[in-house]
Parts: sequence; C-alpha cells; structure tokens
Amino acid sequence: MNNFTKSYLSVMVDMAGCPNRCRHCWLGAKKNGHRNAKEFQEIASQFKSWRDENGKGISEWVFFSWWREPDYHKDYRYLWELEKSLSSPGCAERFELLSTWRLAHDDSYAAWAAAIGHKVCQITFFGMEDTTNWGMRRKDAFKDQITATERCIEVGIAPRWQLFLTKRCLPELVDFLRLMHELDLRHRCEKMGRKFEFFIGGVTPEGCGYELEAERLEQADLERIPQELVALSRDGLRMLGRPENELIQDLLQENNPPGMGASFPSIAIDADYDVYPNIAEPASWWRLGNLKTDGVDQIIDTLLCGATPGMIANQTIAVSELARRYGVADSQKLYDKSDLICRFMHQWGIDSLK
Repeated sequence: MNNFTKSYLSVMVDMAGCPNRCRHCWLGAKKNGHRNAKEFQEIASQFKSWRDENGKGISEWVFFSWWREPDYHKDYRYLWELEKSLSSPGCAERFELLSTWRLAHDDSYAAWAAAIGHKVCQITFFGMEDTTNWGMRRKDAFKDQITATERCIEVGIAPRWQLFLTKRCLPELVDFLRLMHELDLRHRCEKMGRKFEFFIGGVTPEGCGYELEAERLEQADLERIPQELVALSRDGLRMLGRPENELIQDLLQENNPPGMGASFPSIAIDADYDVYPNIAEPASWWRLGNLKTDGVDQIIDTLLCGATPGMIANQTIAVSELARRYGVADSQKLYDKSDLICRFMHQWGIDSLK
C-alpha cells in the first residue's frame, strides 16, 4: 500500500454489524459483531500503542464503532462520544450516513442525529416494496426506508435517495417515479431549506455485488428507464457506465496496475477479528491477519509492506493483463471503468485460491 506513510490511519470496528444483507454490498454478508464499549477501547489502545522499529507511531488516528451500518449498536450515543475521545482531536467523522433501520425503529434517533449536525441521510432502494425487500434481504426493509425518509424530514434532515437499477426492477420504474411525486420530496425539502437529491447507482461487482451479475443492466435496457427519472437523477445514468465490450478496448491498452485504494488508509476489523485494508472487498486475498492471533505489529507491518496477495496484485498486475484474462469481448453489460476492474480483481482472487 504505497500511499501509507504512517501519518494517518482510520480503524473501523464491526461492533454490531448490520440489520441487512444488501445484494449490492461490496462488504459482503459477514456475521454481525457483538462487542461492547470496553472491547472497542481495548482495540483502539492496541493500535495507538503501536510503534515501528524507530519508536515512531502513527500521527493521526480515526476510530469508527461501525463498518457496515452506523449506529446499529444499542449504545450508539456513547460509542459516538468514544469515537471522538479515541480519535485524534477534531478527526472523528460522521459522513452523510445514518442507520435507516434505527430511524424506523428508534423514535429518538432522528432528533439525536439532527442535534449532532446531520444535514443529509442517504437512503437506498432497489425498486418498489418486494424488490427492495429482496435487495436488502430483509422483510419490511422498504417500509423502513419510507419511515426513515419521513423521520428525517420531520427533524430537518434531507433524505438523499439512491436507486440501484437491476433487470429485476425495470418494470417498476414508473411506479417508483410516481412514489417520489406522491411523497413530494423535492418541495418538502425546499420548505425546510434543504435540497432533495436522487441518484441512480451502479453496482460494484465484488462482495455481494458480484452475485448480482446476472441482474446487471445491458445497453438495450436503458431504453426502459423513464426519461423523467433520468432527468431527476443527480448524475443521470453516468454511474451505470458503458458496455463492457467498449471498455475492454481501452483497458487492453492500460499497462499500469489497478492501484485500487482510498486516498486515506483505512482498515476494518470484522466480528471474528479478521482485519482487512479498506480498499476492496473483505476477501481472503486481501486479509491482513487476525488481531487476536497475529497481533497489531504483524497487521500493520503487512499493511505497510502491502504484502497480501490482493495488495501485491493491485500494484503489479497490469490492467491490460486482467482485461485479457477476464474481459468478455461481446458483453453489453454496463460498467463504470473502475467497477469493471474490480470485477477483474475479484475473478483474479477466486483464481488465486485454486
């Protein structure tokens, strides 16, 4: 991981997990954690105590008490205070994410979120009720998303809807457009001085998302998307990308390695204490080690050296080679360029296990 300079590291701990097992989720369908605040503090202490061979530690820390669903833990308020106290001064972050499950099931949560400064909340759909329940793999998920929307508006938080398009939801898009009009989201947000945003998302084919490949839209499917829905979308259809057969022609000429990775180094600790670099799906070929059995020293050394099979491939295998191996020359499936490379890396990872 060449951009890791020991100046910054964020550590995400899967304290409680997630109520959903969304089919698009690049983090996969891992089991939920059941950790308490003391365990969170102990994990943070281990990392903050780390020193290299010269006695130098990491300069700036950020600790998160969640990885997949923020505030899903029953002690979410106290954990937020811990995140602030354990992180370097002024570095604790909230982002524009809330637990939509908690918004629907905890009457006091929305007001608390507004009080600590949330202005926007992202809310995910896969289509109408049955399809969203299918997409999130949870009964009543759609109803919860609608309730979450209403509770956000009640406290002055603007909902930002994202719709993941698959072949399965194409027949429902007129109804979905009608739903947005019936809820009058744009005008209701304007009345509270906020902006309602809606965007159409693309599915990254790693983690659970790889299993959605059979449902991925193709070029011909674009004609079935209502133009009004496209016009309402913040980025139009840009996130759906281009047909694979077009992208491959470009990728076959790209001799640099993928170089996947976030601007700021992050690691995530799952319910089993397995640790992953937060630059790709939490698959075995990316795994840094286990905090319980390997310890912090080995995990950070592996991170510094970029020594996992996935991290090595990420810096050494040319994109053109991945495209040659895994590209489908006549495929009309739609991908963002980076998403198609993620699929190649997932396929490479599966092959590396054989």
